[in-house]
Amino acid sequence: MAEYFADILPQLPQTLTRKDIANYFGTLISPRYLANLDCAGKGPRKITIGRKVAYKLEDFINWLEARVKEEPLQ
Repeated sequence: MAEYFADILPQLPQTLTRKDIANYFGTLISPRYLANLDCAGKGPRKITIGRKVAYKLEDFINWLEARVKEEPLQ
C-alpha cells in the first residue's frame, strides 16, 4: 500500500463503513459521494449487510490509491 496512507493504516479497522471513512478522511470523501460512486459502479468493492454498506480496508485503500494523482513540483 502506498506511502501516502502508511501513517493512518494502523489506526483503521479492517472493515470501514461510509461514516468511518468520513471520520478518518474528513471532507475528502463523504458518505454521499461514496454512495453515488457505488450506484455508478465506480466505488470500491463493497460488502452489504441488509441495507448497511461497508468496505474491506484493503479494497478501499487500493481503490483510493488508484485515484491519487500527484502534481509535479514547479
